[in-house]
Amino acid sequence: MTGSDDSRRGGTIALAAGGTGGHLFPAEALARELMARGHPVVIHTERRGAAYASALQGIEHVVLPARSLAGGVAGKAKAALAIGLAASRARTDLRRRGAALMVGFGGYPSFAPALAAKSLGLPLLLHEQATRLSMANRQLLRMADGVATSFAEVAGLEGFDPAKVWQTGNPVRQSILDARGDYPPFGEGEPLRLLVVGGSQSAQVFGEVVPPALLALDPGVRRRLQVSLQYRGEDAGEIGARLALAGIDADVRPFFEDMGARLRAAHLLIARAGATTAADLLVVGRPAIFVPIPHGGSREEQRRNAETLAAAGVGWCVPEPELTPEALTGLLAELFASPTRLPQAARAAAALGRPDAAALLADAVERLLPG
Repeated sequence: MTGSDDSRRGGTIALAAGGTGGHLFPAEALARELMARGHPVVIHTERRGAAYASALQGIEHVVLPARSLAGGVAGKAKAALAIGLAASRARTDLRRRGAALMVGFGGYPSFAPALAAKSLGLPLLLHEQATRLSMANRQLLRMADGVATSFAEVAGLEGFDPAKVWQTGNPVRQSILDARGDYPPFGEGEPLRLLVVGGSQSAQVFGEVVPPALLALDPGVRRRLQVSLQYRGEDAGEIGARLALAGIDADVRPFFEDMGARLRAAHLLIARAGATTAADLLVVGRPAIFVPIPHGGSREEQRRNAETLAAAGVGWCVPEPELTPEALTGLLAELFASPTRLPQAARAAAALGRPDAAALLADAVERLLPG
């Protein structure tokens, strides 16, 4: 596109995302959709987000300082300084680019760029991935010109103009879209493919509970199992060796770059209940055992996500305190023995998937562009 065309279409569209994959991957998906439509795009994130080099490849991005508000008076004072510095740098970048609009994806690093955008009089669109507004989005709601949601009902939007709320779904990466396909053959004699992921930050509890649960399964089930376990512990090699000795085909790694292919092959996931994990498995159409994170700022969001999806028939919600090896062995044995429960849950997941989420969110962005 020419410079005049970019101006006619509203100038640079800025996206602000926290440093986890749960925030950055939806921002990447929207960025690529907007770029395909001819819009110049920049992503504002922090150093953790910038570490996802493959996600940001070919996308202009700015790394800003960021700090959580946790940590008492001293921590809050340092956070305020970081927010002020980040807002100043973001404002300079937005003015230099002639930015036309800001899209905030949540996470505390998204707060300062959104403030900078509003200080320049730019429209602000918030995207909420979960069933409850994140802390950053709650703080920014009064400044927002619109909110895009992943779910039909989102807690925290009470009092906000419903005419400015659009359910778009949660954008997923192209590798996830490419993984869509029929549920794998499931029955006696077929492999049982189990994918265990703890989100972009991994999950220590899965490394502690899942291996002994699998080792307690019937030998005939163990021989059919093909397990992909995301785990960052120092004993990852030992875990893989123990599973192999029990006849289980196991791949234990700190992170899976080929998540799309593993999702497509999986019969069942064991996962946290982050919004991006949920969006990925819904688009591909795979059932899951959800174990919401029990601590931190996202614990309530994940609990609501897991309960909502379990109620929709997509899977099973198991709070972490109830995730014992014995309980997990029993649940897995039941699911693997039933010819219908997993395929039915897979159909429920596929029915809720939104493969067009990036396009719908881009439509919402274009509606808010000035001129």
